[in-house]
Amino acid sequence: MNPVDLELVKLKRQWQNVVKANDKMPMLICHGEKHETDLFDGFIKSRLSEDYDGEDLFLIHYQEFNGMDAFGQNLFDEWKEYYDLLEKNEENIPKWELNISDNQFDTDANKAFFPLLELKKNFPNLKNSKIYLYIAPLRISNIEELSIWIKEWCKLCEKSENHDIKLVWAEHHTYKTLPENSLAQSFRVEVDIHQLMQNTAAHTNRKKNSVDTDFQQQILTASNHLSKGRYREAEFSLKTAVKLAKEQNNKQGEISAYFMLTQAFIADRKKEKAEDMYQKIFEEVDPNSPLEIQMYMNYGSYLLGNSKKSRAEKAFEKAAEVAKEIGEYAMVIECYRIIGTLNDTLLSKDKMIEYFEKCLEIAKIMEPSTRESSSLKFIASMLFIKYEDDNDKKIILDQEMKNYFGEGWKVSVEKPKHN
Repeated sequence: MNPVDLELVKLKRQWQNVVKANDKMPMLICHGEKHETDLFDGFIKSRLSEDYDGEDLFLIHYQEFNGMDAFGQNLFDEWKEYYDLLEKNEENIPKWELNISDNQFDTDANKAFFPLLELKKNFPNLKNSKIYLYIAPLRISNIEELSIWIKEWCKLCEKSENHDIKLVWAEHHTYKTLPENSLAQSFRVEVDIHQLMQNTAAHTNRKKNSVDTDFQQQILTASNHLSKGRYREAEFSLKTAVKLAKEQNNKQGEISAYFMLTQAFIADRKKEKAEDMYQKIFEEVDPNSPLEIQMYMNYGSYLLGNSKKSRAEKAFEKAAEVAKEIGEYAMVIECYRIIGTLNDTLLSKDKMIEYFEKCLEIAKIMEPSTRESSSLKFIASMLFIKYEDDNDKKIILDQEMKNYFGEGWKVSVEKPKHN
């Protein structure tokens, strides 16, 4: 059994214990570091594999949350589309309709909940099974509305006295998206990532004393030292990793080790050394490469963290310049978005509009799929607010976005600042 599978087995046991101990809770929330919630995400996905031998039903959804009056309907529409395909290929499948209740609701959570109740009634083999609805929106238009939708879902579960339908959510244990919910039970997933990485390296690379294996081991050792605050030891391992990467002519590995060194210096409050290391990265990184873009963006974030806004803007500008040169247009938009957002003040509003309009120009040469996954809807929604009484610009912008995304292109954004 490989190390990741071993962690999934551990997670399965924890999940079973959590479910058993919280039988009447309508919602389960997994908390953890990003790598831990990613592993939980993988565990949930494994419930859809052909190897899954359980009786429970898992419904997994990543589509964006686009409002508390539409999310439930969107979920049901997706289920119904699949169900209609089954009806064409299977005989005697019961009809499954969305029965709208006469009760008044604050959201459309009922449009997803009641059909699942109906599904359990229609299929005898689901009678003793639980249905887990795992939602992980890739984009959330309004967090407050999502919270209201979830709380209403939980209340519907509670009122129905059906304990076999549960909502499932995963998020960072510190930077939480959802506010507290008395009807949700949280549990913490913990994975020793450094041990996992070492086990994985041992599992996937059995060759001893090879330069590549030694490089990996130095990176893993440095990660372990960093996690425990041993910065001097981490620095030693990373400098050894740089030396090994140079011997291999492994440019990406070399840059990765340099970048880890900047993180070690930052954590150890050695700002001058971190600055020197970033300059070393820009000397060594392959020009006009995605890695160079990423490093300039990392540098910009570092400068922002040290209250050096003007220098940070120049770093993001450089990243955008390289990204534009090599056709990484989504990265260009992201850099311009950051620069624009940094100027979301009354005094620098014109500069914000300038950079957001640059995003619109880039959007014209993007592939539709890349444009769809970019932050263009957010940028255009902010720009629409910033145009204020300039109706001509608003009309042109609205038409342009409708051509890209259809009628409902706007997303909820924070009210503009007035500082």
